[in-house]
Amino acid sequence: MSTSMIEMLGNAGATRPVGLYQLQKDVLEDFRYTDSDGSGIDVAVIDTGVAPVDGLDGDKVLHGPDLSFEGTDPQVAYLDTYGHGTHMAGIIAGDRDGHPGVAPGARIVSVKVAGHDGITTVPQVVAAIDWVVEHRDTDGLNIRVLNLSLGQAGVTDHRGDLLSAAAERAWNAGIFVVVAGGNRGAAPGHLDSPAIDPYVMTVGGADNSSGVDEELQPVTDWSSRGDGSRNPDLVAPGLSIASYRVPGSAVDVAAPSARYGSDLFLGSGTSQSAAVISGVAARMFDHFPNMTNDQLKETLRRNTETELDFGAEAIGTGVIDAEDAYEDPKYDRPPQSFAPAAGRGTGIAAPSGATWSGGGWSGATWSGATWSGLAWTGATWSGATWSGATWSGAPWSGATWSGATWSGATWSGATWSGATWSGATWSGNGWS
Repeated sequence: MSTSMIEMLGNAGATRPVGLYQLQKDVLEDFRYTDSDGSGIDVAVIDTGVAPVDGLDGDKVLHGPDLSFEGTDPQVAYLDTYGHGTHMAGIIAGDRDGHPGVAPGARIVSVKVAGHDGITTVPQVVAAIDWVVEHRDTDGLNIRVLNLSLGQAGVTDHRGDLLSAAAERAWNAGIFVVVAGGNRGAAPGHLDSPAIDPYVMTVGGADNSSGVDEELQPVTDWSSRGDGSRNPDLVAPGLSIASYRVPGSAVDVAAPSARYGSDLFLGSGTSQSAAVISGVAARMFDHFPNMTNDQLKETLRRNTETELDFGAEAIGTGVIDAEDAYEDPKYDRPPQSFAPAAGRGTGIAAPSGATWSGGGWSGATWSGATWSGLAWTGATWSGATWSGATWSGAPWSGATWSGATWSGATWSGATWSGATWSGATWSGNGWS
């Protein structure tokens, strides 16, 4: 099984123009276009975990398995020691007075695949996707959207790609898969995997520094271009988007200039752009529960705008116009019919035929930070910056925070407020 590097696709090339916070607040408000707020919709976020900060505390976030290297450490398991997953979750469905996400009524299902150093691999992400698929509607869950703000470089054809195959299994199971296109700019090449897969919703980054009017938003210089055959489906705001800060996390310590006030953080990248579209998708499914994945994808692609001369390789069909999409569902659009990725099939199994059984993954079980039966090595999520400040790690001692405290939620030892998955059932609203 592939052990290639998987990178976090946010926070690249960020800038912080004067008055940007208020602008970004307006940008997200522009996507809350209807009385449907995502209620009843669960959005799975496969990322670095989600911290119980204000707006993402209590029953707002449910935690699936922690498949990261930190998964066996009770002090940090499930928590976002890196700072990226919380940022995505806040954009998608944060529910805080004064700074809500795009779909504040939705709920987040977090599956952690990377720890404070951002290390993850293809097998970890594939296992996480397959867990989401198998548990999409168990024990009261209603996972209709999956956010993947990550990617693997160097994949030229989705048909032989394990990540693409896993993403297609989720898509065929009725989960709308939103993927960040990549932060490699106009350099020759392809979109990252699984963004390269033609079935999923691939999102590029729009430069929203000039205003909140979609017609004024060009593509950013860091948003990955397609190859003319597989391009981003569309672009969404992704420049210095304000979301929830995780005090003491790796990016928080490494990039203090990206902090805005005591509890917000500015991040840029196609990660943030994908999170915006995941929030839009949650609102759409709330209002149009019978819409299929293919119908929603085509609706969003057809409701875009731009007055600027950029090719499809950069912006796909253009900058998303969420309000028009809400008014134009067009249920009659035909299903997609691309060549499938290798090993797709109709089942929930991983490419090897392994499946989740209760809380374990049979066929290749998790044991601490190693696979039992499958060898793999780590890979860093590199090439990212926060608000123009590069980072290369952060102070860390064992499993303890480096002089940091939680904002908006208490955290003492291994006790915190949230909900975690235990076997095949949810174990209440707290754990210790």
